[in-house]
Amino acid sequence: MSLTEQTKKWIRKNCLKSFEGKTVVITGANSGVGFKEAETLVFLGAKVIMACRNLQKAENARNILLSEYPGAVIQIMELNIADFSSINKFVQEVINQSLKIDMFINNAGIFHMPHQKTKDGFELVLGTNYLGTYQLTEKILPYLEQTGYPVKYVNTISVIHKIGSVKYDDFYFSKKYNNFLVYARSKLCLAKYTWYISQKYKKSTVQVLMNHPGITITPLGINAFGSLIGKLAEFAKFIFNSPEKSALSAALILSRDFEPGSIVGPDKFFGGWGYPKLNHISAKVKTGGKELVEFTESECKQLGIFKN
Repeated sequence: MSLTEQTKKWIRKNCLKSFEGKTVVITGANSGVGFKEAETLVFLGAKVIMACRNLQKAENARNILLSEYPGAVIQIMELNIADFSSINKFVQEVINQSLKIDMFINNAGIFHMPHQKTKDGFELVLGTNYLGTYQLTEKILPYLEQTGYPVKYVNTISVIHKIGSVKYDDFYFSKKYNNFLVYARSKLCLAKYTWYISQKYKKSTVQVLMNHPGITITPLGINAFGSLIGKLAEFAKFIFNSPEKSALSAALILSRDFEPGSIVGPDKFFGGWGYPKLNHISAKVKTGGKELVEFTESECKQLGIFKN
């Protein structure tokens, strides 16, 4: 379970020696890339808050980390980004505890959930990956801004956003559902929105950024396509990123200064795999943010869901 010596060597070369005194919130931290992000930051001495939907799985993950890092400070908080009421409750708990947060990583997300809906009635993939993250971001950023100390706020996109498109006449793919395109749209929307708010908060103490894991072997992808794809992925794993390698972008973002709105992710084969570096931001991401936010606010208001 522990980090490989190769990973530790890369961390020592590219990251701060210690994150002691830093508090990092990671959503979906009980498995996959999120778990490895938690382990990497615990290894570097940070306090980690695991914000997870399934508290039992989070507790199991916490125990695994504590067995490897006995002195680690790891807190669990309940958060389901597919449920706006859970998001609102989580943010209120953060405020009530007056938590000092140095870095917030929105890692939680889903893939390949055809014709399912969130508790609030949205298509599940778009409702989780984009709308849930949107709601959480809109609720938590004002709190983080008013604390007055530097905060890095990171939304996790995907290299698949490059093939996505945004069409408001059938935003949720109700006419013809395609799991790849729904996922790509959810991540493109998240990228557009993140760029838009990164400029809004540019002169504040909150720095909004993006990371992406590249092509990574995790249960998120393998479980979506069945055992055959899982076996093929395992056979060809040398060309994919491990969750451990994909998680390194979080440590790099916390260690370096990047321009607001920057994307950090793998550096090989169009951002598919490799160690993290600063990625190019396309015009596709930088445009349409205002229109997207207006559409999103309208959608939420129609269901009686308000961000404030």
